[in-house]
Amino acid sequence: MSKNENQYPELPLKKPSTKIFWLNDKIVNLKIDPALSYCENIKCDSVIGVNYIGFSGEHFFNPINEKGKYINTISQRKKLNQSQILRLNSIIGNKKTYKNPNIAGCYEPRLAFIYFKNNAVICQTQVCLSCYQLQSTAHFVDGVDGNFNNQAQEKLTQLHDELGFTEN
Repeated sequence: MSKNENQYPELPLKKPSTKIFWLNDKIVNLKIDPALSYCENIKCDSVIGVNYIGFSGEHFFNPINEKGKYINTISQRKKLNQSQILRLNSIIGNKKTYKNPNIAGCYEPRLAFIYFKNNAVICQTQVCLSCYQLQSTAHFVDGVDGNFNNQAQEKLTQLHDELGFTEN
């Protein structure tokens, strides 16, 4: 190799994009309720935490699509106990969660929570712990856009770890 061939720095490799598709093996009943609010404590039978890749390029996805099909990128799921559900609801439904938020632009959700009632999905909430943002089918707090602060990020990361989820 000549000196001229080695004078240019190597460019970083482009991150491979994840191929997103929907699984046909288990379809769930969706009854998303747009009137649900974290401020009023969502009443449900159970909540499943999901460790997944919820994005591809600039597009992001809930773990279950509008046809009730699960996304193929779910690596782990865990049912939350009652204490964890109450803690999750209190984090997302608390106005203090959104004061002095960290704002970044990646929005690559890897954590989600699926709320069930009477064997139907009533709410899905997706979280990006990297850029401190969340989106939900339920209302969270008036006047906020889903950007949360360091304290909320620490609490959500603690819940993520408590559920035994690994980085993906």
